[in-house]
Amino acid sequence: MQSETVLNGAASELIGNKLDLHEPAGYDGAAEESGGMQLCSLTQRVMIISPMPERVKGLLVALSAKCFDVFSLHDFNQGMLQSLQPELLVYDAIPVAHPSGGNTLQAGEELLRSAGEHGVPVLLLTDRPPSDARESASLGAAELLVWPAKPEEALQRINRMLMNRPAPAPGAPSDDIRAFKDIRIDLKKMTVDRSGQRVELTKTEYDLLLHFITSDGSVLTRESLLDTVWGLQFYGGSNLVDAHIKSLRKKLKDSAVSPKYIVTVRGSGYRLADERDR
Repeated sequence: MQSETVLNGAASELIGNKLDLHEPAGYDGAAEESGGMQLCSLTQRVMIISPMPERVKGLLVALSAKCFDVFSLHDFNQGMLQSLQPELLVYDAIPVAHPSGGNTLQAGEELLRSAGEHGVPVLLLTDRPPSDARESASLGAAELLVWPAKPEEALQRINRMLMNRPAPAPGAPSDDIRAFKDIRIDLKKMTVDRSGQRVELTKTEYDLLLHFITSDGSVLTRESLLDTVWGLQFYGGSNLVDAHIKSLRKKLKDSAVSPKYIVTVRGSGYRLADERDR
């Protein structure tokens, strides 16, 4: 999967396009003027997913100009949703053929489900309104905007959705919490819970699990794990990684044969499991 991350204000320089927006967006008072340049003191994170980035270029620039942190992806990746923890998702559901079959709106079912589990609102961009009640029901709580449209219209919709976003319930993921399926890691307390039950891990097992959960779901080689978790700058000692993965799986009640959390990629390393791995 190809992806690109565009941060505050950088989009206008990368794309070479400027918009004159008069309606306020993002946090009120988030931008401050300093020497004729706009400084963003507060930001909100928006993830835009589109197989054709040219279609959402104006929206990307407009969001960045209004002090949003914008992450632009070509395809949905559940690992990125968990690691970046956006406040809102924009999904470009244009009716084109999709590698997994069907069209992008049908392929967005996993995205809508994952966003719902994480309490992230979704704005769907499509070329037409829903054709019937059944299709409307399949969108769940997601809002739909016929696209292309003026970026100002999308900004107003995004601001309203963020303002109306329910406050996190007690125990819901926060900036100090990393979550994957039924696993929750409390960064402040350095604790791990699985299905509400505490899991006692060693420091190395904790670092290993945290590294997996904050990854983007791609394959992590044994060498990269040695480098990141153990700080060993050499290619070797892969048995050390394998032994800790085995111990971690045992404590998480995971299975190498039918993995729920960590998948073995033969000849390469390990990665986070998705729903198709069981």
